[in-house]
Amino acid sequence: MLRISIAFAVSLSLGSSYSPVGNWAAAKCSLRKPECCVVSVRGLEDQLSILQSEYNAVPIDIDLRARVRVQSSSSLHYDCKKIHRSVLMTDDTDDNHKEAVCIAALEELARGVASLADGPLDGVCEDVFLRIVCASDYRAIDPMYHTDKCPLRGYVTLRGLGTELMTRPSSPLEYATLRTLGQGDSSSLRNAEELEFIVMKGDYYKATDAPSTWQDRIWTRSSACVHRSPP
Repeated sequence: MLRISIAFAVSLSLGSSYSPVGNWAAAKCSLRKPECCVVSVRGLEDQLSILQSEYNAVPIDIDLRARVRVQSSSSLHYDCKKIHRSVLMTDDTDDNHKEAVCIAALEELARGVASLADGPLDGVCEDVFLRIVCASDYRAIDPMYHTDKCPLRGYVTLRGLGTELMTRPSSPLEYATLRTLGQGDSSSLRNAEELEFIVMKGDYYKATDAPSTWQDRIWTRSSACVHRSPP
């Protein structure tokens, strides 16, 4: 099975303003709710379709990881161009329209995810970490459920079955059951759809600067999204 996915994780530093295409503001408001552990970002359909069309023709399997600097437009453009050309395995220095729209799509995703940094990270996020995976014969044998050791993770599957996730926060007992048996409340489990950009809370997400409660210090996954690669 062919599977192409892109993931962004929030890092730490200084941010910059921009005019978004996706509805990142609504996603940020939803993530602030304690009962919300994952959101879908609307308005990115055109950008994701462009990347799907271009990366669907990647000739070999890849697993690319890179840092994207979002503090300045020039650094952002340089990093996204370098990533795009690495995926396509080309060092062509001549810009063209197709390349330009793909780079713009990557820039939108990187800046959008950085804009979701909240609480103690609000306004101090300048880097995101990106991972692009193209697997022509994707197979996952009993992948384990887990949460991410970061504040937030943005994720999209361009081709193939998307990440399987809990649509609400999990209790310690639910997490243990999912982790050990690979089973849980079927009404709260679903797979992300193809071309659906989701943002999942990680263990270190905080929406305010308020000190953590003793419950949160004991159960660090209290608002994190439990998920796994599609089995």
